[in-house]
Amino acid sequence: MPSDVLVELRGLEKEFSGTKALKGVSLAFRRGEVHGLLGENGAGKSTLIKILTGVYSPSGGQILLNGEPIRIHSPMDARRYGLGAVYQDAELVAGFTIGQNILLGNEPGRFTVSDRAIHEAAAAILTEIGIPMDVRRPAAGLSAAEMQLVTLATLFHRKYKLIVLDEPTARLSASESEVLFRLIQQFRAQGITIVYISHRLKEVQDICDRASILRGGMLSATLDRGEITEDRVTELMVDRSRADLETYNQGHARSDMLLEIENLRTENLEALTLNVRAGEVVGITGPVGGGMEQVARALGGIVRHSGRVQLRGRPVDLSKPTKVRQAGIALIPEDRRKQALFPALSVADNICLPVLRSLQRLALVRPRAKLAYADGVVDRLSVRPRNTGMQVRFLSGGNQQKVVIGKWMSAKASVYVFVEPTSGVDIGAIKEIYDIILHLARDGAAILVVSSSLKEILALSDRVIVIHDGAKVAERPKADWNYDDLLAVTMQGRHRRAA
Repeated sequence: MPSDVLVELRGLEKEFSGTKALKGVSLAFRRGEVHGLLGENGAGKSTLIKILTGVYSPSGGQILLNGEPIRIHSPMDARRYGLGAVYQDAELVAGFTIGQNILLGNEPGRFTVSDRAIHEAAAAILTEIGIPMDVRRPAAGLSAAEMQLVTLATLFHRKYKLIVLDEPTARLSASESEVLFRLIQQFRAQGITIVYISHRLKEVQDICDRASILRGGMLSATLDRGEITEDRVTELMVDRSRADLETYNQGHARSDMLLEIENLRTENLEALTLNVRAGEVVGITGPVGGGMEQVARALGGIVRHSGRVQLRGRPVDLSKPTKVRQAGIALIPEDRRKQALFPALSVADNICLPVLRSLQRLALVRPRAKLAYADGVVDRLSVRPRNTGMQVRFLSGGNQQKVVIGKWMSAKASVYVFVEPTSGVDIGAIKEIYDIILHLARDGAAILVVSSSLKEILALSDRVIVIHDGAKVAERPKADWNYDDLLAVTMQGRHRRAA
């Protein structure tokens, strides 16, 4: 093996409940290179990185570090070998300062630890890598960009050999991204390997020495910098043999306008104007963190916004989630366990939360009425196992998603906003969730699907909108899109301003 190879993957495999997420991936990361990792949603990028950082154990294959086989069974193992990751939602200890976070577990001094010594050591680390931050600032008040930089400083201080950056610019401004790129080049010069995951092709072209493309759980190719072109990457990412490009939505849009959005703005979204008819499914896609998520957060009453939103011709108050729900807008978020479910409560309790008043008698919920109602929803959506008394945390991802949808179906919303509706869902449950979404459309609801999966967007939508760098760059009926064009506009954004 060449001496410049730091980490080598040989025949890496991972299987989940009979489904192979990785199929014999062999790949090498060189010492001191920036190596891009590209692929559609579900191509295997996240699985590969979670194996490399100890979140998952591989089902087969080998990982070699400096030519020697290693076993990584936990994040602690990965850290011991100098392998780490920085995610777009980096987490720090909120009650600690920046300096305390950087030195956590590696504080100076053998017997006593002083705050002064910690902050002096942390300041020296930040000075060395050129990050001008006050090490005494509380971590709780940091921006997403600052949290990423602090995490990078921590990994640098602990002498990590390989650092994975997962969509690192998704929540960063242009100036913050420039700071990150400078830091990446500095790490590269010091021999640290960077694995750079991004949907933004321009970034990969600009900063990566090589890029590997995954497709359907397999390595499609590894390209040198000069070979990373839009046409070549598109060709390698798309699996023409797969049947799941079929269209599920046969069209249920009606003539009556249900949802009207005019000049909707947030901190990370330029003015967006959009109308959705009853029975229509509008797909919104783009690079992760490019602004598409802001539409859902604004309509869910989660972020501050300006602009005008009307439902059936009447203004909607989006100032808080409770007012949004009362108006008839249901948000089904991506992180269902944290944002849409109470994991320790039963399936029945979760489903019935929005309709408890209708199940009460003399201010007390009638247990039989609650169970009968929940049983009806479970039967309608084929939630498995059919046990409404089971804690919802024990269900699979797909069945948890059905419970979330069932909860808001019971509230009889007029508008449904789905964010990454099949994220973490097994293949068998995907079509079932698609059927549920289209059933809501047939019943006359207006549907927004916010998803980074282009297959999902093309399968479900009547109309497709692309948002890139906070702006709408394209809007067309689904019939006017082909997969290659949608992929190109999604990756290039304003570089390919579409009509």
